[in-house]
Amino acid sequence: MIGQLPVVLGRVMPVYEIPEDDLIGEVLVPAMRVSDDVRIAAGFFSSQCLAQIAPGLADFLRRDSGTLQLLVSPAVEAADLDAMERGVRSPEQVIENAVERLLKDASLSEHALVHHTLDCLAYLVASGRLTVRFALMKFGMYHKKQWLMRSGADWIAVHGSGNATGRGLLVNGEQMTIDRPWRDGQTATDRVAKLLAGWDRQWNNESPHVLSVELNDGLRLAGRQRSSTQAPTMDDFWRAWHADHARGLEPPLPPGVSVAQPRLLVIPDGVEWRRGRYAHQAEAVEAFSVNGSRGILSIATGGGKTQAALIAATQEQDRHQAPMVVLVVVPSAPLVRQWAETVRRFGIEPLLPGDTSVLKRQVRIEEIKAGLATQGAYTAVIVCTQRLYSTDESFRGFIEGLPKSVLAMIIGDEVHNLGSKSFLSNQPMRFDVRLGLSATPVRQYDPEGTDALINYFGPELFEFTLKDAIRAECLTPYNYHLHEIALSEDEMAEYESLTRQLQRKGFQNADHGQDSELQAQIEHLLRRRRALLEHAEAKIPALGALLTSSGLGAVSRTLIYTSAKPPVLTNERQIDATNRMLNELGVSFHQFTHAETARRGSGKYLEAFGRGEYQVLTAMQVLDEGIDIPQTDTAYLLASSTVRREWVQRRGRILRRSEGKSIANLHDFLVVPPRLGSKEARSLLVGELTRAREFASAADNEYDSDGPRVVIGKHERML
Repeated sequence: MIGQLPVVLGRVMPVYEIPEDDLIGEVLVPAMRVSDDVRIAAGFFSSQCLAQIAPGLADFLRRDSGTLQLLVSPAVEAADLDAMERGVRSPEQVIENAVERLLKDASLSEHALVHHTLDCLAYLVASGRLTVRFALMKFGMYHKKQWLMRSGADWIAVHGSGNATGRGLLVNGEQMTIDRPWRDGQTATDRVAKLLAGWDRQWNNESPHVLSVELNDGLRLAGRQRSSTQAPTMDDFWRAWHADHARGLEPPLPPGVSVAQPRLLVIPDGVEWRRGRYAHQAEAVEAFSVNGSRGILSIATGGGKTQAALIAATQEQDRHQAPMVVLVVVPSAPLVRQWAETVRRFGIEPLLPGDTSVLKRQVRIEEIKAGLATQGAYTAVIVCTQRLYSTDESFRGFIEGLPKSVLAMIIGDEVHNLGSKSFLSNQPMRFDVRLGLSATPVRQYDPEGTDALINYFGPELFEFTLKDAIRAECLTPYNYHLHEIALSEDEMAEYESLTRQLQRKGFQNADHGQDSELQAQIEHLLRRRRALLEHAEAKIPALGALLTSSGLGAVSRTLIYTSAKPPVLTNERQIDATNRMLNELGVSFHQFTHAETARRGSGKYLEAFGRGEYQVLTAMQVLDEGIDIPQTDTAYLLASSTVRREWVQRRGRILRRSEGKSIANLHDFLVVPPRLGSKEARSLLVGELTRAREFASAADNEYDSDGPRVVIGKHERML
């Protein structure tokens, strides 16, 4: 629809210098006379500007359909605040008085606008013809000077240095630019579009820099600070909001803010943790509390360590009865999402700093600070990766700067990861309560890192093993199928060479490679030696034969773990070779690695796998910790390493309980040297048998006639 703005503004100048040029008479008044929509953004606002634009405003108000919106800083004069407050508090009385004094022919008259500006302002608010919101900033002041007006489909933007005050429009030395898209070309079109988009973001609270609050809230906030010369800020608003909430007033949230700020953790109804299959959680929480709220809980996958930790946090919160921050540090982004889901079930919307921009993160942190400034109970939960915590100095500064009145709790999930130098060199010392979680808290080959973890979090207080989880029916029972794989002569020669290099570097099994001077070199050689076993070339043909023998069409709900280590004797990653083999066999599959989990929507592939749309999921490292695929009932471990933590994690992935799943099947490949004539060959076999015995010890078929003990016993006799 063509509007009237091109007609009435055909001869305006592109720039107006105040006081030399007549911005009001040539632009604002004629534009308002024909506009359907008027939006004014201002750092300073005075009702006197209504008097200046009275001829145009009176015509605008005579039409019932026009909308007039004002977005301003709270730096408003006391008289104007009082007028707005009258319009909010006593609208019926204000309208009744207006009928007698201000209205002519049922409309606000031009005369009234000029001579009774305060009463007119109160009337506009009371009648709903003027919608006012206050714009609060985190730092500094909202200082826009914009008039955005629309007639039909045409918009005009008037913007520059002049505020919406009498002096800003008439007296001060100001400059205002006029953008008319229908005449001034693409640059003006783009500029008006940007200004309108900015208005919408700020008005609807979609900007991290501006918090717009309804007039009622803004008046209450401004009223509390009338003795101050500084305009209220975001912090002031949230502090007042939480104070009202603590008194049980249930204050409304600003427009567009759909989620209330975090309140208190509450154990969800129906959670089973004091009795039944999860009764061990009560023991774990009690052990933590008795030890002065510091320590490590070793709970196997499936035992509910996330839930146990949040129950412990809830109890700490309830004892403290004052502001509290809970920081959960996890090793990966998928675990952040899983923790977030559980935290929400406990009644709090967590802050996930890794999922927001730095600016939005800072805004949310400031909101949390405001909540923590209250005297009542208030809990904020933050979930982030170890990498974010270690690299974001600003975020660490927020944690270390928490007031002493705030109870601070850290939960280290998969706590063995926090024994790394990146965390230990920046240990967060502010935390009063420290809880570590892991199915395997001991850092293999790193006793120094293990000791440092214990020094920071406290000792291991409680253990609930994978066997315990199966016995308690937290996990599904499993059968363990052990398949013998022979190393090639070339692979055996490389294994012996790497072992001799390790020995020359001083590595002996007894010292676990803890010599710090040689640790990096030793760890590199150890990784290559492990990779050699994980990549044994006979594994993939054996896997193909096993899938074929079971009937390719019957393959379903199957997980294949491949090595994440670089190959030693070839150039092809094991996951690529596996995918190629599955393609050749015609088996439908999807790859799941860190590259997939880094993309948004990666969970849809796991959901599709759970629905049976893929027969196989090929995984590389990413599924070791925390990712749940309970429908899986079969797994092939190509990457059977010497790392005990992975033994527990990988079994846990397929033992999750699921409807209709009564038993799981775990296939492992026992790497056997081509000959046992050397010390290195016997050492290799001893290591492989150690893992096999561990896996077999919890299996249902351990001592069956064709079970894993038959294979294990055969090779034990050969040593």
